[in-house]
Amino acid sequence: MPHKARGYTRLRMRGPIVVGVLAGFLVAVVVAAAFLALVMADPAGGATATSAAGSPVGPSGTPPSPTITAGPDSTAAPSREPAASPTFPSPSSGIEFGLAVGDVAPPLRLTQLAGAEVDTVGLRGQPLWVNFMATWCPPCRDELPIMDRLQRELGDRMTIIVVDVEEDRDTVAAFFASLEVALPVALDEDGRARDEWGAVVLPVHYWIDEEGRVGAFLYGGAGVEQFIEGIGSVLPDAGLEP
Repeated sequence: MPHKARGYTRLRMRGPIVVGVLAGFLVAVVVAAAFLALVMADPAGGATATSAAGSPVGPSGTPPSPTITAGPDSTAAPSREPAASPTFPSPSSGIEFGLAVGDVAPPLRLTQLAGAEVDTVGLRGQPLWVNFMATWCPPCRDELPIMDRLQRELGDRMTIIVVDVEEDRDTVAAFFASLEVALPVALDEDGRARDEWGAVVLPVHYWIDEEGRVGAFLYGGAGVEQFIEGIGSVLPDAGLEP
């Protein structure tokens, strides 16, 4: 083959190689730029997720501690309003989520575990603490002994009403017998009271003042300090200690 022909062949073979190298270099530059943009947009290295229950969780998967939401004149620290919060799912049935501070609480007319009827209309004029719960809820089990202790200390200054949601009488009776808790337990067997109160996340606590309005509320498992804050929203001179 003539010298010029051999040179042309080598040049033609090198062309695709050079093009491939340049293309690979451009891809690497684009990938590096995209990675740098992601790092600058999220320096913490992880976005906030939402748990199955609708509560926000961080990258570690740990839900936030429950917080009291109280009225502006309360001694309890203000927090979120669940009706406007995007962290809780809206029920597909169209039920509004929760009651807000200042709302008039719907009346509760339910049969108690012991057989008598509880009617909050007849209890108007005294502060109430209404807790929606279920036996399958681990935080509910932990909270009830604390609530039982606080009820003994409060005496007739406040009435605590526990509302079990959509469970049969035998299941609820066995559960409370195992805890040895002497709180009045009302049975919301068809979930109607839950729907009226918007108690779609369990447990949920509402503190109701003498006029029947919500003074504070709390979602999620809580400790004695937070319960005392809630009590203080409708009974400022309770004088309770953790």
